Amino acid sequence: MNKFLVLSVVLLTSFKTYALIDYSEVVPVNEEKKSTNNSFQKISNKSSSENGNRGLAWKSDLSFTSHYESMDIKGEKYGVLKFDTHVQTPANIFFNASYWHAQTGKTNSSGNPKLVLGFNWLKFGSPSDEAKLDLYAGVKLKSNSLLGSSRTDKVFGIETTKRFGTFGLGIGYDLTMVGRAGSIDEMAIGNINRLVVSGGWMVSQDIQFELELENFKVTNSSDTGVVNRLKENVSFSTFSPKLNLGLAPAINLEMGARYRIKKAQESANLINGRVFDLNGANANSLFAGLNLTI
Repeated sequence: MNKFLVLSVVLLTSFKTYALIDYSEVVPVNEEKKSTNNSFQKISNKSSSENGNRGLAWKSDLSFTSHYESMDIKGEKYGVLKFDTHVQTPANIFFNASYWHAQTGKTNSSGNPKLVLGFNWLKFGSPSDEAKLDLYAGVKLKSNSLLGSSRTDKVFGIETTKRFGTFGLGIGYDLTMVGRAGSIDEMAIGNINRLVVSGGWMVSQDIQFELELENFKVTNSSDTGVVNRLKENVSFSTFSPKLNLGLAPAINLEMGARYRIKKAQESANLINGRVFDLNGANANSLFAGLNLTI
C-alpha cells in the first residue's frame, strides 16, 4: 500500500512537471479588432488615393471647366465659350454653376446663367464598383441677348452612375419647366425633356474615353393666346465621343465632337425659341477644354 502511494505521487509530479506548455502569444480581444480595422483602413485609404480622393475628413471637391466649341449654323461660324463650376461638399450636397458666351463674325451674345443644387441621395459599394444616385434642381436665369432666352426656367433632374472596375455607365433625365418669354420676338415653347446615356473606359490614370448619347424633346406651347408659339413637338438626338487626357495631377484636357444622329425637323423654330444652349440643337460641333480640380 505504501509503495502504491509513493508510485502515484511520483507519476502525478511527473505529469505536472512535463506537461505541454503553450508558447503562443495571447492577443487581447481589443488589440485583435484594432489590428483588423487598421488593415481595412489601409486598404480603404489606398483605394481612395488611387481614385484621386484626398484622405482627409473634409472630402470636398472643387473643379473649374472651360470649353470652347465651334459650330457652323447656316454658313455662319459660331464660337461658344462655356464655363462650368462644380462644388462637392462632405454633406452629400453639391452645387453646379454654368455660363456661356457665343461670338460670331458680326455680334456677341451672352447666354443664360444656370445654377443647380443637388443631393447625393444613395451611394454604396467600394470605389472600384461604386453606384450612386443623385437628385438635383436648379434655375436658368433670363438673358437679354440675341441667342439667350428672356425666360426664367426651372430644372429638375435625376442621374445614376455605376462603375465596373475601369468601366463606367451613367443614365440621367431632367425636365426644364420653361417660363414665359419676356420678349415678343422670342417664340413661346413648352417644357424641355432631356435623356442622356453615357459610358466611359479608363485606359490609364491619364487617358479616358467616353461616349455620350443625348435625346431632347421640346414640347409645343400650351399658351394659345400667343401667336408666336411652337405648335408641334420637336425632338433631336446627338452622339458625342470624348477623350480626356491628364496633363497634370489636377489638370485634364478634354477633346470631342458632337454629331446630330437625329436632326430637328424645325431647326429654325428652335433658333426662334432661344434654345441655343441645347447640345446639337442647331448644328454639329467640335469642342476642347481644360478642367482644373482642387
